[in-house]
Amino acid sequence: MLNAFQTWNAPMDLDSALTDHGPMIWEERYIMLLWLSHLMLTPFDLASISTGTCQNMSAGPSPINLPPHLPLIAQRIIPICTRYLVSASKEREAARVLLVRLTLRPDMRRVGLLGALITWAISSLEVESDDTSLMSIYVHIGTLSFLAGIIVSAEKGTIAPFQKSIFESVQRMNAEQTALSKHVVSSALARKIIIKIMRAITVTLLQADSRSSSSGVLIEISDILEDVINHLLASLADKDTPVRYAASKALSIIAIKLEPVMTAEIVEAVIGSLEENVLWENAISGQTIGSAEAHENYTGVFKRNLVAVNPLRWHGLVLTLSHLLFRRSAPPHQLPSILNAMLLALSFEQRSSVGSSVGTNVRDAACFGIWSLARRYTTQELLAVDVTSVLAVNKRDQSLSVLQLLANEIVVAATLDSSGNIRRGASAALQELVGRHPDMIENGISLVQVVDYHAVALRSRAMQGVAIGASRLGYSYWQALADGLLHWRGIGSPDAASRRLAANTNGLLAASRGVEGIEKGTSAVLSQLRRLQSHQVEERHGLLLSLAAIIHKAQQMPNQQAPISGMPKSFVGLWNVFKEVSESSQVDFISSIVRPELTTEAVCNLVSALATASPTANSGKFCMIDSPSAAEVSTCTAVLESSLMRAENTVIMAASNAANDLFSVLGDEARIALARKWMVALTMEQSSQLRGSGREHGFVAALGSVFHYFHPAGSKALSPIAQAIADTLISRTGHNIEIESRVAAIKSLSSGILTSKVMTKSMIEALEACLDDYTTDRRGDVGSLVRVEAVDAIGVAWRHGLLADTESRDGLITKVCGLAVEKLDKVRFRAWTCLQEIWSAFVAVESPPIHFSDIAHTSTPAYFLQVLSLSSISWVITPLLEGYITSAGAGSESLLRSSRLALEAHASNLPTTALLPLAKSLLNIIQSHIANDRLAIPGMEVIAFLFDASILQRLEREDFPLQAAIKNYANLASIASLKEAALTKLTAMLSHPFPNIRNAAADALLLVSPPAAFRELKSKDWSQPPKELKSNVNEIRLNLLRESVD
Repeated sequence: MLNAFQTWNAPMDLDSALTDHGPMIWEERYIMLLWLSHLMLTPFDLASISTGTCQNMSAGPSPINLPPHLPLIAQRIIPICTRYLVSASKEREAARVLLVRLTLRPDMRRVGLLGALITWAISSLEVESDDTSLMSIYVHIGTLSFLAGIIVSAEKGTIAPFQKSIFESVQRMNAEQTALSKHVVSSALARKIIIKIMRAITVTLLQADSRSSSSGVLIEISDILEDVINHLLASLADKDTPVRYAASKALSIIAIKLEPVMTAEIVEAVIGSLEENVLWENAISGQTIGSAEAHENYTGVFKRNLVAVNPLRWHGLVLTLSHLLFRRSAPPHQLPSILNAMLLALSFEQRSSVGSSVGTNVRDAACFGIWSLARRYTTQELLAVDVTSVLAVNKRDQSLSVLQLLANEIVVAATLDSSGNIRRGASAALQELVGRHPDMIENGISLVQVVDYHAVALRSRAMQGVAIGASRLGYSYWQALADGLLHWRGIGSPDAASRRLAANTNGLLAASRGVEGIEKGTSAVLSQLRRLQSHQVEERHGLLLSLAAIIHKAQQMPNQQAPISGMPKSFVGLWNVFKEVSESSQVDFISSIVRPELTTEAVCNLVSALATASPTANSGKFCMIDSPSAAEVSTCTAVLESSLMRAENTVIMAASNAANDLFSVLGDEARIALARKWMVALTMEQSSQLRGSGREHGFVAALGSVFHYFHPAGSKALSPIAQAIADTLISRTGHNIEIESRVAAIKSLSSGILTSKVMTKSMIEALEACLDDYTTDRRGDVGSLVRVEAVDAIGVAWRHGLLADTESRDGLITKVCGLAVEKLDKVRFRAWTCLQEIWSAFVAVESPPIHFSDIAHTSTPAYFLQVLSLSSISWVITPLLEGYITSAGAGSESLLRSSRLALEAHASNLPTTALLPLAKSLLNIIQSHIANDRLAIPGMEVIAFLFDASILQRLEREDFPLQAAIKNYANLASIASLKEAALTKLTAMLSHPFPNIRNAAADALLLVSPPAAFRELKSKDWSQPPKELKSNVNEIRLNLLRESVD
C-alpha cells in the first residue's frame, strides 16, 4: 500500500501522465490515507514486517527528532502524514487519523515516538516565523488537530506525562499577544480545536485524583479548571457559530464531572450572564427598568426588551443551558431561573441594521433546551416549580402549571415563528413534553396530532391551519396565540407579506371563539393601536389589517351567533378610527420616509371591511357595525383619495376594492360627484402631481370598480355617467399615453366594464389597437405588456358573451390566434390560455385536443402544429400567419427550430389546393407590410425556408415560385439600397420562356419604372416570343439602370 501510494503520488512527466491514469487527486489520497490508518490497527509489531534506521527529517517549522530503532514503515508514513497534515482539504483529517493511530501503537510508544511527536508539535506551535502572516494557517490547524486526536484517543496513563506541557502551550497561545498567537487564533477552526484540547485535558484530570503521582508530575486541577471555565465562558460570545457550539458542549461535559455545588455555580454564572442588559418595558407608560428592579417591583405590566443584549452571546449561553439540561447537570432548585431564561430565549428577536432577523439561532437553542428539559426532568420536579417566580410569565398565566405554560409557549413558536427550523424544533419539543409527562397538558394527544412536525413546515399552513386548530383545543392556547399575533411574530413581522398573513390569522382566530373572541380580539387591537408611536409604521400596518380581518370574519359569522344585545361593545364607534389615523399626521400618507404605502394599504382594507359590514350595504341582515355619519364618510373619502394617489400595485388593488365597497354606503348624488371628481383628476393636463408618475393608476382602477353602480344589471343603454366613465377609460388606451397607464386602463376596462356585460364599438376598436401594440423603447418590446392585458380582456369578454357578432370575431378573436404563435413566450402563453377558452369560436368542439398548461410547452412543435390546424379557416389564416412568421423567422434558436419543424410538417401534409392559399397569404403579408421590418423580413425568411424545405416547389404548375420571387423583388425595389439589384432581376425575367412570368414581371416593373421605361413596358405585348422582345428588354434595362444611377 505504501509503495503504491508513493509511486502514484510521485511527480510525473508529461508522457507518464498521458499514458497512465494521471496524477493522484485529493479524493484518492484521502481514501488511501484512511486505508493506511485502518492498517495501523494491525495487532503485531511493525518491526516484524520492516527493517531500517531513521534519520532526522524536517516537517513544518520544526524538525522531528525521531527515536532510534524506528521501523522503516513508520519512517515512510511520518513524512506522508506531516506533508498532508498542513493541507486545506479533507486530506488533513485522514493524515491526522493515520498519524494518531501510528503514534499510539504500543510498539511505537515503546520506542518513544509519542514523546517525539508531541515535542515536535508543541515546538511547532511556539516557533516564530520571519513573516507569520505569510504562513498558512493550516500548518497550525493540522498540528493542533494532531494534539487533540492524541489527547482524545490515548489512555489516561499514556497521555498524563504530556498534559501539562500541552495545556500550557495552548494556554500561552490564547493569552499571549504575539504575531504567531494572533495568527493562529484568528481562525475559527483553530479556536474550536483549542477548546476541544482544553476540554479533553480537563475531563481527564477531573476523572483522576486532585493530585496525580502516577507520572511524577504534580498538577493543580483547580487552577486549570478555573482557567478553562473562564475561557469557555468568554468563547460563548465568539463571532463564529462552530466555536460557540464547541464551547457550550465543553462546558456541559466538564460540568457533569464536577461536584453538584460547582455545577450549580456554572449554571448560576450562565443564568447571570443571560440577565445582563435585559430591560423591562412598561406596556402602558413605555418606561424601561433593569432585571433587578423588575424582580422587586414586578406588577405584570412589564414586557421584556432585549434590544441591548448581544445575540451571539445569548446563543452561546442558551446553548450551554440546553446542553446542561440534556445531561441533567442543572439541579432542580435552579429550574425557575432556567425556565425564565428559556422562555426569554424562545421569543428572542433582534433586527440587524438592514432589518433582517438575527435571533433565529437563539430560538433554535431554546427549542433544544425545552426538549431536553422535558426529556431529562420528571413530572414532579417540573410541577414543583413556582410559576410566580418565573419573571417571563405574564401575570395572567401564573395560575397555570409549568408544563401547561411551556406547552402554550411552544405552540406559539411552532405555529407563528418565521423560521421553518424553529417551527419544526418547537413541534418536536411539544411532542417530547406531552409524551414524557402524560395527562399534564390540556388535550395533549390531540394537540400533538394538530401541531404535527410536517404540518408546520409551510408558514401559511402553520398560521392559518395549525394555529386555528390548536386554539380550539383550549382557551389557554387561544389566548397565547392571540398575544403572539400582536407582537413581533405577527403584526410586527419585518416583511409586509408576513403581516398580511398574521392579520388574516388574527381574524380567523377571533372568529373561532364566536362573539367573545371578536370582542377580545378587537379590544386588544384597538388598545395596542392607540398606544403606537408615530415611527411604528410596520406595527400600524399589521394592526389595521388585523382589525379589517376581524371585521370581515365577524360579518361572515352565521346569524345565530350574533349577540342578543346588539353589536359588540368594541365595535361601537369604529368609524372614528379613520379620523384618528388621518388626523394623526398627513405625513403618514405622503412622506416616503415613513413608507406611506403600508399605511394606505391598511387603511383601504379597513374602509372596505367597515363598508361591507355596515347596515347600508347589508339591508335586511344583522350587522355588527353601525352606519357612518356624514362626517365619517367625508373622512373616509379623504383617506381613500390619498390612497388613490399611490403608485404601488398593492395599494391600488386595495384602494379600488375600498372604493367599490365605500360606494355601497353612499347615495346616488355622492357617487356621481365622486366619480366625476376622479375623472376630472384624470383629464387635467396641468396636474403635475399625476402626470408621468403612475399615480393616476389608482383613479383608473377605482373608476372601473365603481362602474357597475351606474350601470345596473339588465340595463341596455348606458347612463350619462357610465358613458363618461367608459369614454375616460378608453381614452387612456391611446398611443399617446404611457405604456403603464395604458395597461392600467385595460385592466380597469376588463375588471369593471366588461364584467358588467358592456361592449361598445369604441371599446372593440381600442382593444383591437391594443392587440397590435408593438411599441419598443430602451426596455425592449414594452408593447407586449399592453398586448397581454388586451388578451386577458378578450378572455373576460368571451366569458360574458360579448364576442358573438362577426365584427368582434374578425377584429379581436383572430388576432388572439396570431398572438398565440408570436415569438415572445409570455404573450404566446397568455394568448394560448385565452385561445383555449374561445376554441369553440373556430371549430365545433369546446376545447382543443391537447391542453398545454405550462409556458415551456408553448415552444414545442406539437403546440405549433395544433395552432396551425386553424389555418384552414379562411378568416383566420392571415392574422395567424402574421404572428407565426415572427416565431419562424425572427424567434430564438429553439423557438425557430420548433416553429419551423411544425410548419414543415404541416405544409408537407397539405394538398396543393390547400398549400396555395397559405403561400399566397404569406406573400400578401410581405407585400402589405413591406415597410414594416417586424413582418417583412421574417416573412421573407419563412418563404426562403419553405423553398429550402422543397415545400413551395410543389406549386410549380401554378408558377408560384417565380411569381413569389417577382413580388418579392418588386417589394425590394422600393428600398433605395436594394433597388438596382431588384430591377436587374425583374428585367431578366422579361425574357423568361413562360408568357405569364413575362407578364407578371412587366406588371411589377410598371409600379417602379421611370416614365421612359413605363411607356416601353406598356406599349408591348409580353405574350410574344422572347426573341422578338429582346431589343425592347435591352432598352428597358438601360432606362431603368440610368434612372437608378440618377
